[in-house]
Amino acid sequence: MKKLMIGLAFACAAIFSLRADDGAGCGVWFDVPKNISGKSIDGIGIGLPVIANQSTEGASLALCGNNVQKMEGFQFALFGFNYARSLEGAQIAFVNMCRAQHGEFALQWGFFNQSGENGIQVGVLNHGKNNASFQLGLININKNGLLPVMIFVNFGRNLFD
Repeated sequence: MKKLMIGLAFACAAIFSLRADDGAGCGVWFDVPKNISGKSIDGIGIGLPVIANQSTEGASLALCGNNVQKMEGFQFALFGFNYARSLEGAQIAFVNMCRAQHGEFALQWGFFNQSGENGIQVGVLNHGKNNASFQLGLININKNGLLPVMIFVNFGRNLFD
């Protein structure tokens, strides 16, 4: 156990020495370390437990939460949430939220998924505020979908155009 704790301490020290300019960034909380919320990361962002930054092209991995304004790539939170104002890629967590999904591919996989428009949602409760393309889950809410509320599966109107 002692060796594990020492190894974890060294790993954390190495991660915190990374800067966003190096293609990686590490966060502890919202705006900790100072000014990470304004950074753009091209590579990998790590949240111990949370990372919140301006944009990420690559992967954003956290224990508890990811909060990225513009996400192009992959978000994963082990115990918590993913949030992106704009998403092109995939989110996997207990709770996934994004305002708008841009590009050709957007996937949310979790217990609760909420999106602004487009994309694929797989979870227990899926909520497409505007028009999710495809939903697979126990309860699927899609305001402008084929039907506003369905169980097990729901389709967006634009899927059949």
